[in-house]
Amino acid sequence: MARQFVRLAWTTTQQKWTTSFIIAGLVLASMIMPGLGIAVFGTAFAGWWLAVFITTVFFGLVGNRVGVGREKATLMRQAQADARQD
Repeated sequence: MARQFVRLAWTTTQQKWTTSFIIAGLVLASMIMPGLGIAVFGTAFAGWWLAVFITTVFFGLVGNRVGVGREKATLMRQAQADARQD
């Protein structure tokens, strides 16, 4: 199961950043939302989990964007290095 996780979520730079930010978002939302959940949503625990889900998705999208930018920068550096060698 660990090998399948590595293959699906930890192969490329983009996947590593996306997965890392999803985990960080989930941890952050789980730590912060309980205090806010009772004040904002009252007894609607479904609303609390919705807020955690939205925060996690947002962090995943940010991580994906960071990963894409890093991969693009790496490809551009490689292309420049190849152009200098030619």
